[in-house]
Amino acid sequence: MANITDTSSSPSVPSCNIYPRSSMIHGVSDHTLGVILPTLVYIAGSLVFYAFNKFELFSNYRIHPPKEELHRNRVSRLGCLLNVMRYHVIQISIGLLLTYNKEAEFVKMGDCEIYQWARRVRKSFMVIPWALTLLGLDIQGLISTSREAPLLSHILATSHDILSSPTFTAIEWNFARVIVSFIIPAIQFTVYLAVVDTWVYFLHRLCHINKTLYRVVHAQHHQLYVPYAYGAVYAHWTETIFLDVLSFILANTISGISVRQGMILSSLATLKTISDHCNFVFPWDPFGYINGNNARFHDLHHQSWGLKHNFSTYTVFWDRLLGTEWTDVQGADMRYVRTHELVKARRKINEINVAHPKAE
Repeated sequence: MANITDTSSSPSVPSCNIYPRSSMIHGVSDHTLGVILPTLVYIAGSLVFYAFNKFELFSNYRIHPPKEELHRNRVSRLGCLLNVMRYHVIQISIGLLLTYNKEAEFVKMGDCEIYQWARRVRKSFMVIPWALTLLGLDIQGLISTSREAPLLSHILATSHDILSSPTFTAIEWNFARVIVSFIIPAIQFTVYLAVVDTWVYFLHRLCHINKTLYRVVHAQHHQLYVPYAYGAVYAHWTETIFLDVLSFILANTISGISVRQGMILSSLATLKTISDHCNFVFPWDPFGYINGNNARFHDLHHQSWGLKHNFSTYTVFWDRLLGTEWTDVQGADMRYVRTHELVKARRKINEINVAHPKAE
């Protein structure tokens, strides 16, 4: 096989046969692993934050004081846990049903895909000189002045020998490798994220606009005024299917990602959901650092005064575009402080009543 670092040659024509990809874990198909993995990630992530709460770690990063949930939440931790278990049973059942008897994912052997893209790259390069000629530019003059820029010189060269050559230059081959290894996955990720984020935003917002949907379905999730990690997916079963599960089915189908890409993205989405409800705002939180959609952003939506804001789950794109992002930072801080003080005062009154019950 030729050295692809050579500026005039590339690997020989590869075999383009396809073969079933072996599973990552012996005896467990990638499809099955992809269905179960988000639940395993959910359990692991929830246990980490449960430990933070249990041992009062990183208390300076908490949004709500300890035990405030006991006075504000409308569901017990046990009731929430049972609901979350049902969520994962539904999610896994639908996933296993959709992948039942599904064959292993087929992949192309060796560098076949890179070879195919190298051919496309070459053809696209050949269009550029033609387009520049139509614009009245002196191609030969440009070539003579671009000798020290191999890529530009190669693109401008219109030799028939280059087009008909059975091998590729290192420039063509490496460009194709970048497309296959980075550009295509980046596009797939962007499409995947756009589909999920768009679906969740508009359906979530609809659940708040339509009073019946909110009362019957979505209000259950908002029984958690003080969210915690393992309660992230506490919701009505209808919301589980149509808001969560269906959004990822659509994203997988439209983006065309592979099974293993799906494992990575669904795991990241699970971690993001846990992070949104964890009741901690860490300065090193990668999700919040990227676009500002962090635990504080979503926790504000869980407050009675923030229900009509911050509908997005993964980005802030739609909230900012459509004006539903909460932007009054100082106003939010004041409301949080007032809420904490009211809960604290109520707790003291309850303690006094318990210690000194009124005589009948």
